[in-house]
Amino acid sequence: MLKKLISLGVVAGVASLAVLDANPATAASLSFQFYHNTWNSSTPYGYGNFGGADNDADGFLRLDELTSFYSNITREGREVYLDDLFGFGSFDLNAAAWNPDGSGWGMPTGSYFSWNGGGNSVNFAWATVAHDYQPSPQTPVDVPEPGTVAALALMGASGLLTKRKLSKCSA
Repeated sequence: MLKKLISLGVVAGVASLAVLDANPATAASLSFQFYHNTWNSSTPYGYGNFGGADNDADGFLRLDELTSFYSNITREGREVYLDDLFGFGSFDLNAAAWNPDGSGWGMPTGSYFSWNGGGNSVNFAWATVAHDYQPSPQTPVDVPEPGTVAALALMGASGLLTKRKLSKCSA
């Protein structure tokens, strides 16, 4: 009976520490339109959408975290998909702002996104981008109370010590 209680304490302590380390990625979806700064600025030059998850939990969505991307460059009759992207400016999930910091047109930074090896881009030099950011709802995670976690961890540690002492006594 004592061995079962000790094992249960160890398992419960480890499980509660694992729950505390759980940090689900923030998912995001975004639709956008971009306008040419000098041409007819009231008619969109193109539009699109993208989605992804902030897997490294740094508050930014980057190219390697995108799960989807589509843009229709209406004025050029061109469509750009996720596999076509060369550069992608990060999206700040906290500020809800798409940063023009992707590569394109031979510039190390300055694009919202680029394709064709960076030869074509929607960049801040000629385009204004409007977007609609809809954060995906988070899945609630049950996190135990700190006192419960501490008690379970202590129970597990004392169980290990007791088991160790019992092993030495029987040897």
